[in-house]
Amino acid sequence: MTTTEPLTAAAVAAMRREVQVSLDGPSELDDAARFDLLRALEELVCTATAAQAAVAADLAEWVEADHESLGVPASRRGQGVGAMIARARRESPHRGQRHLGLARVVRTELPHTWAAWRAGRVTEWRATVMARETACLSLEDRLAIDELLAADHDVFEAMSEREVVGGVQTEAARLDAEAVTARRRNRPSHR
Repeated sequence: MTTTEPLTAAAVAAMRREVQVSLDGPSELDDAARFDLLRALEELVCTATAAQAAVAADLAEWVEADHESLGVPASRRGQGVGAMIARARRESPHRGQRHLGLARVVRTELPHTWAAWRAGRVTEWRATVMARETACLSLEDRLAIDELLAADHDVFEAMSEREVVGGVQTEAARLDAEAVTARRRNRPSHR
């Protein structure tokens, strides 16, 4: 498969079958090779979840455009896409809607996080944390924090979740203390 060929369900199924067949016998790998394989598989999983996000966002854009061409009122365009995503991912409709929201935000408002996720350098959860922790900020501030924390993929990949959250919170407080205060005031207490 070259970079000019579109990703298809058949191509992904072929890759999955190849990995599945390799599980039928002993690996006969040494420890270093097992480690490398674990890392490669993790990167594949990360890239696959980024691909799911891209396809989900594309699906939503297509359905919304189709609804618009059919004269569906703007408030109803795209209804049901979250449920479609949920069904494809074998999750609840609520989770499907969350996946769609994440896909839209990361692709358009967190370009460095998106690039790291697509490259298999960070997980879907890391992208979720970045989106969640920057949600109260303006697009300009969100972009600035994304660049500061995620532009260097080596550093971003090596950060713990706590470091990511702390970094976002520190920068958010510096850039827009009022938004951070309002978010804390509106956050329900879990104590």
